[in-house]
Amino acid sequence: MQVGESSNALIKARSMWNDTGIILVAGQEYHFRGTGQWRDWTITCGGDGYESPNLFLRLGEFLRRLPQEPWFALIGSIEKDNQTFFRIGEERVFSPSKTGRLYCFANDLSIAYGNNRGSLQLLVTRLH
Repeated sequence: MQVGESSNALIKARSMWNDTGIILVAGQEYHFRGTGQWRDWTITCGGDGYESPNLFLRLGEFLRRLPQEPWFALIGSIEKDNQTFFRIGEERVFSPSKTGRLYCFANDLSIAYGNNRGSLQLLVTRLH
């Protein structure tokens, strides 16, 4: 991707790994924008996700794929490597430390993707 060039990808809430087809290069700077809404069981939100609305979900927070980030936050990863997980949310500027293919997902329990619905549109633009 050249400076100023953009790529789009559809990120489905029900997929544990959404292959964006986008290659990120270490040290390059990218602008990410996730738009739309997706649903976790009965809760609808955007790419910033949502905070636990009850005790049951608060008790399960440590089991999320990225425990420190909210439920259903839009998360990126380089080559499905959990050491490279980073929060995209609805908007973020980010420079990866590793080169590779970008995969994305809704931050949820690994065993709970079956009740997820909807998708977000991700726009990635190379800045530098």
